[in-house]
Amino acid sequence: MRIHALFGAITILTLHSIVAIPSQNTFSIYLIEGTLEPTALIRDQGSWKDAKLSTKAVISEADIIDYDFSKHAMRLNPETIKRLPKPGVKGTPFVVIVNGERIYLGAFYSLISSITCTAPVIVIDRGIRDSEQKGDTLFIERAYPPDKGVGQDMRSDERIETVLGKLEKLREL
Repeated sequence: MRIHALFGAITILTLHSIVAIPSQNTFSIYLIEGTLEPTALIRDQGSWKDAKLSTKAVISEADIIDYDFSKHAMRLNPETIKRLPKPGVKGTPFVVIVNGERIYLGAFYSLISSITCTAPVIVIDRGIRDSEQKGDTLFIERAYPPDKGVGQDMRSDERIETVLGKLEKLREL
């Protein structure tokens, strides 16, 4: 009888421990809290690695229908498109995270901006001017404008490709 009670207690504690572990997105994009400008974060190389992030991902693996790794294009659910930030001319910084690890800094941008950005950008309104781009598909561009990218292209980090492959999100768009 004592063995059954002990087994029951262990089972309950184990289940309770599993439920208590917070779920973590394997791929996500978080906004950086505050009014930091992407260009300032880029100049101060390490500051984005410790910057406070929003409590909820602006894009997570659940929001992505398909991801084309060769083009760095992602097709998103319509609800996700609606909640994207409306960046000003200086952009809105974000961080791409894989399995809880910060991979790279980027920024949401708008075509109204004339300020260059050497980090990856997601131009949220490119579909308005580009008839080839569908409204539910966003590209993570190398920089803004694209020819301003410098250094290693962090969009091609193998950890991103691996996790999106495991999530069965990789497809040609």
